[in-house]
Amino acid sequence: MTVLVLLNASAGTIQRADYDVEAFVRNGFQTRGLEAEVRMAGGSQIAEMAHSFVTAKSPGGKPRTLVVGGGDGTLGSAASAVAGTDVVLGVLPLGTLNHFARDLGLSNDLDAAMDIIAAEHVEQVDVAEVNGRVFLNNSSIGIYPFLVAERTAEQMRLRVGKFAALGPALVRTLRASSWKRVRISVDDGPEQRTLCVFVGNNFYDLRALGHRGSLTSGELCVYVVKPLSWLALALLPFKAALGLIDPVRDVELFRVQSLEIKARRRHLRIAMDGETVEAIPPLLYRIRPRSVCVLAPPLKNHDI
Repeated sequence: MTVLVLLNASAGTIQRADYDVEAFVRNGFQTRGLEAEVRMAGGSQIAEMAHSFVTAKSPGGKPRTLVVGGGDGTLGSAASAVAGTDVVLGVLPLGTLNHFARDLGLSNDLDAAMDIIAAEHVEQVDVAEVNGRVFLNNSSIGIYPFLVAERTAEQMRLRVGKFAALGPALVRTLRASSWKRVRISVDDGPEQRTLCVFVGNNFYDLRALGHRGSLTSGELCVYVVKPLSWLALALLPFKAALGLIDPVRDVELFRVQSLEIKARRRHLRIAMDGETVEAIPPLLYRIRPRSVCVLAPPLKNHDI
């Protein structure tokens, strides 16, 4: 088996580690009988390196595995490269939150993650995409992408974690005038205006801290925020973090295979797996069922 390991040098766990993570991973795979090429790279380089690995020919037709160590955004860029190919994705949860790894059934323990990769049990999971960009967890349009961008700025300015930066970021976001409501029509229904649209890869239970019971149901989970007062809107991120969002009063839920969001603006800022990007509307979302092969424990999916 040909194994390439890409570690995001700016990943939260690597930044906080008091040991050489690169050497630890290299020795860990050798101990488990896997000859792996381990590279430390910048977050912006990993997508290009992943695409190069996927498009290169494997010597002797050997099966290939791309192992990525980082957070959800890093894993999403790698998933974009391997989706629809025979390259298998391995996950080293080295980010701050590691939502995708958690929903795969992985712990944040690095040794345990390498054990899972060495066991070579492959599962096929869904990914979602918007205008051709793959994401593993979720994407948001409206006020939330601006909140994410402000939170990142506050983290850098105050040198604090994501949760500590959330309050100041929310204040700055609500004061800004650069974001506007978006218009959405689901399943050819009537057009409605909203401050935020959340699109998940599979169903998200908002009352269980965003947990997904399945990664293979083949559907998008779309939450449209209902009209709220400014106070209710300000409290919404905290309610989401604590699992206190009311699925009846606060949001409207749709479960679909595809979704189109139109806007009169030339560009929209959207959030994908906790990072923000610029996109050109209309936004075309779709699910790609079982398009990524990933090394994971046997999935215990249940219908929700």
